[in-house]
Amino acid sequence: MINTVDFHHEKQLLLSLSAGCQSAFKSLYDRYHHALYRKTFQILQSTSETEDIIQEAFIILWEKRQEIDTERPLGPWLFTVTFNRALNSLKKKLREKSKTAAAAELQASEEDLLLLETRWQVLEAAISQLSPQKKRVFQLCKMEGRTYEETSQMMGISRYTVKEYLGEVMHSIREYVSKNMIVDTTMMLLLIYLF
Repeated sequence: MINTVDFHHEKQLLLSLSAGCQSAFKSLYDRYHHALYRKTFQILQSTSETEDIIQEAFIILWEKRQEIDTERPLGPWLFTVTFNRALNSLKKKLREKSKTAAAAELQASEEDLLLLETRWQVLEAAISQLSPQKKRVFQLCKMEGRTYEETSQMMGISRYTVKEYLGEVMHSIREYVSKNMIVDTTMMLLLIYLF
């Protein structure tokens, strides 16, 4: 069962944020910054770009604070915004590179990005098929970087159950991906990135 205290705390932070409370914004920033940084850096491999992307994501959060759904965890929304910004940054780099690169190289790079976006959409679809409990375990462990122990305490389930859920999640995602697209090296890298 999802830890209602943790969910209630985040919901209260989101309600305060929508009212313009800066301390709620800071609490949410502190809660998600590290995991966002780690995942974004894995994509961009640049400290300054990663910091810029995360700063942009939190600026968007502040600007859209009144539109955020307080009934849902904030993590998936923040990770989606951050991933999309990182992807846009990679596209911008490719456009800049294309000025000096050959036309064939540019086309191949853009096709690679389109393929990467398609693969990410399949991965997101696979995650959306999970039960609420398994999605929550996935969010806490893989998106927020929490340990099995922290996750088990937050959700009120055993550490063993957390581990079992993650094993089932990984199997479920692999099965969904194999049924919905050809698994290749890039898809495997995305799975490694998440797991």
